[in-house]
Amino acid sequence: MYGLGDNVFSRPFVHAATKRWEVWLDTPWPEIYEDLNIKFVRGQPRRLRTQNKNINRQPRERWSLPPSGTARQIKIGYGADLQAWSIIHSMETQWANVGIGFDPSLFNLPDMGAAPFVSNRPIAVVRPVTVRSEWRNEARNPLPEYLTIIIRHLMVTHTVVMVADLEPGQEWLVGKLPPAHQYFVNGELSVRQLLALVRDADVVVGPVGWIVPVGLALKVKTFVVLGGHGGHNAPHKITDKRLDLSRLGFATPDRFCQCTGMLHNCKKEMADPLGQFCRWWANFQVAV
Repeated sequence: MYGLGDNVFSRPFVHAATKRWEVWLDTPWPEIYEDLNIKFVRGQPRRLRTQNKNINRQPRERWSLPPSGTARQIKIGYGADLQAWSIIHSMETQWANVGIGFDPSLFNLPDMGAAPFVSNRPIAVVRPVTVRSEWRNEARNPLPEYLTIIIRHLMVTHTVVMVADLEPGQEWLVGKLPPAHQYFVNGELSVRQLLALVRDADVVVGPVGWIVPVGLALKVKTFVVLGGHGGHNAPHKITDKRLDLSRLGFATPDRFCQCTGMLHNCKKEMADPLGQFCRWWANFQVAV
């Protein structure tokens, strides 16, 4: 699995594997595993621009050649059962072939060092609604105005920091650039800086994507504005009941489409996105 979020989901399985075997791992995101006893393999160029960028950021000495002839090769994907089960369960069924199960206690991330931005107010990290040419999943995106409504509400109490990796013709915004106090929207942050920023945030808000597994792994309050494509991106698909889901919330369309088509014209309207956020947010407010 090569996506950033997929690697966070994969980490507990890979961690368990290191307890039994010597491991060489082909990944664009070695930072996710750098505290584990792993040797990293530089694989073939990826389809996704951000994955290739992170591979090219690595020092040459990061990469190793796996042994030839004696190593057992394991390839893990979502599998055909993703439509029936969650991402983690789908991975788990494949790892079970080599005797590895899912251990929720290993669902975490290594220390990423200092955050690239600090504020005297609580930080809200926002991932805007974008489309990528290499993985054009427009169906799962929410209507961007719903995210903007929540951002404007947060700007009163928080320092809003927006993060993305926009590039003309490669990844672009849906709608207008939402308001924020600080922008890192042109790929300025490395993955270590990005994850350190999320770690130190009070809340993370955005559409379905890497913010879900990262927020869960770092135990940061995370609110996801859903769009469509629920057959692959409904809450029960992108989470697992064995994890602590107490900090995770969703704004859900009135008619949440359960399709599996990335370009399907899903109905995404929701009556009260801010109300859904505020009702979730009230769970974390301390009475005085």
